[in-house]
Amino acid sequence: MAGTDPGLWKVFCEERSYPGQWLLWYQHQCAAFGWPPGAGYQFQGGGNTGLGWSRVRNALSEMKRDDWVLIALPGNRVGRLGRIVEKKVMDNQWEPLVLPGRDYPHGENGRRILLRWDMTVGPIDREWVIDLPGRCRLSAGELRPTISRVSSLTIERLREVMCDSANWVRLSGTFRHESALSDYIAAYPHRLEEGMVPHPNKRVRENTFPDRTRADVILLDRMDRTVVVECKQGAARPEHVAQLRKYLDWMKTGFPELGALRGVLVYGGSRRIADDTLREASKPPGIELAHHELSVDFMHGN
Repeated sequence: MAGTDPGLWKVFCEERSYPGQWLLWYQHQCAAFGWPPGAGYQFQGGGNTGLGWSRVRNALSEMKRDDWVLIALPGNRVGRLGRIVEKKVMDNQWEPLVLPGRDYPHGENGRRILLRWDMTVGPIDREWVIDLPGRCRLSAGELRPTISRVSSLTIERLREVMCDSANWVRLSGTFRHESALSDYIAAYPHRLEEGMVPHPNKRVRENTFPDRTRADVILLDRMDRTVVVECKQGAARPEHVAQLRKYLDWMKTGFPELGALRGVLVYGGSRRIADDTLREASKPPGIELAHHELSVDFMHGN
């Protein structure tokens, strides 16, 4: 019967408010919520009320075993798909992932939905997540609440997008990846391409565009051509290519004496590039695509 089909829910992980929350959920195979009973939030009604708690409580009541749960992260990213194994959301089942302390006298994330991750979908490495492309994103109404039922996307469509390695990006937390990357290229441009140097003209190098943005880095190659570099932490997208092409157009208008320009989009995530991005990059003027990989090693000192 159609009424017994597994539902699809989105649960938002407050990774920005609680850095490391997604890794805790991944490790404990759960999605977890606040509203501690010790602070007066009662699952059976009464006590503290509020629109947020009422919506979460109603959604938790509707969720059932074997429903699918999609973990959503800030910035149109998702972590993993999981199926509900058990709900431990009642007041007497409060078991906080964030232990009690001065800021959280009752702990936090204590109402848990136990999940079984589908490890056949998406990257295996917990430090990688999926950046949903523009053609496959949750609706605004699905994004806003902590928990929402998903109807804009099918489970089959989500699986397809999450299994495409072109959409995989590093979790990276609050690390200012793009800023650090552009600073690195500005300091060591030859690592991007042998013979490249910082552009000698300060007015060109520090130019501000009509929309009050600036290129991440402006270099000069060994053929004395100006190179406009745009850095992206995650996968290369058609909109990133369009943004860089717009920068090239503005540079041509503002500095016609520069002649032919090059545009290089430096991207992260998976090395594989989605077909729509390749098509956009091949349009004139062509945009070059360069993949970067972040690697940090630690060793104990002697």
